[in-house]
Amino acid sequence: MKTIAIANQKGGIGKTTTALMTATGLLHCGYKVLFVDIDPQCNSTSSYKAVTEDTYTLYDLMNDKCSTKEAIQTTAVGDIIACDELLTTDESKFLSRMGGFNILKNKLKEVQDEYDFCVIDTPPDLGIFMYNALCAADGTIIPVRAEKYAVDGLSRLISTINDVVSSANPNLKIYGVLFTCYDIRNKLDKNMWKALPKMGKNFGFNVFKTPIRICQAIKDSQANGTNLFDVNPSSNAARDYAQFLRELLKEV
Repeated sequence: MKTIAIANQKGGIGKTTTALMTATGLLHCGYKVLFVDIDPQCNSTSSYKAVTEDTYTLYDLMNDKCSTKEAIQTTAVGDIIACDELLTTDESKFLSRMGGFNILKNKLKEVQDEYDFCVIDTPPDLGIFMYNALCAADGTIIPVRAEKYAVDGLSRLISTINDVVSSANPNLKIYGVLFTCYDIRNKLDKNMWKALPKMGKNFGFNVFKTPIRICQAIKDSQANGTNLFDVNPSSNAARDYAQFLRELLKEV
């Protein structure tokens, strides 16, 4: 099983959308995919229409209250380990726990032969849950969009990834930076798209060649809990993410 963390400490950059589209796109290609929502905002959990009441969630799994298989829900969208807002109440406990950064990694080993891919949606910060995702992952995808502090955010995240590589997960790779929410009519977007390859050379990351255009169809599919590749495969978003996935599969 290849584990992919979709990571950026900034919100509003298409991180959860990219995680969802990566997972559903891989499913559409015929792969067996497990989705893990480790973002206590639970947006991916909602998009999967997973439940958090009277069932095991990531909160229970990380607190050793269930097995990994018991925490997996099968929904119309796919298999998911749902997040729970309760997760944030135990953040300090995970930090003080021996091997606290490797909890998720060790739990996923229980199902590593059951899936081809695991996609992890991470929180928009550099705390214990982000570190758990990076320690568990084989590689990471970093979504970015054209905004003032994009470069600063990228440098901090890459520094964090390098720390994880040197201290906890030497095999972790940066699969690439993905430009999201691209508006071809916007001058800032066009300038950012031209500048990203140079940033990549400076910071040591690959830039995926396919930018993801802004598209209402993504929001509609997430709201309805449907797979965009099934219901609207000709939309700009479906075509862009399909091309991005072809690039990703070559990387992994």
